[in-house]
Amino acid sequence: MPQKERNELVDSGWKLQKVTDEHILFSFDCGDQDLNEYFQKDALLHKKALLTQTYYLKATEEIDLPVALIDLCNDSIRLKKFTQTPDLPEKKRYPFLPAVKITRLGVSLPFQSLGVGSHLINMIKQLFITRNRTGCRFLTVDAYNNEDQKAIKFYQKNGFQHLSDKDKSKKTRAMFFDLMRLIKEG
Repeated sequence: MPQKERNELVDSGWKLQKVTDEHILFSFDCGDQDLNEYFQKDALLHKKALLTQTYYLKATEEIDLPVALIDLCNDSIRLKKFTQTPDLPEKKRYPFLPAVKITRLGVSLPFQSLGVGSHLINMIKQLFITRNRTGCRFLTVDAYNNEDQKAIKFYQKNGFQHLSDKDKSKKTRAMFFDLMRLIKEG
């Protein structure tokens, strides 16, 4: 995967990079009014407050229109939350394990149901195992837990697991992906 900048990734005709021109956010439409409003209005406020960072996926040959947007922030998982303790050196020194949370993810309407969301998740996984600046063991997400469980099924398809069963009846379910799986498989 060629790289021009530290926060950029190119793979299979797709380019993932940080949003630097806020104008590309204004035309984004994933069909979810709440998510569109977040990316068009709130994402920049969160970025300016140093809370999140927005990345966009685009076709490498196309103009800078986002095919998908993803917002990320720092996170951690309390070691005690795991039913099966991850393999760690000096477990007593790590009561919290470093993670990056996917706070929002949306795929533009014309690109939905084409595997773009899964490709984006895979690129994020690669970004954090190849360009990890401070240590990041897990990706986390609070997936919407509605009747169709579309979001939960999407993340499960992409290797995420539920952190616990305590949130089964909540609006969102905490899920995680252990990046060490890719290191061990690779």
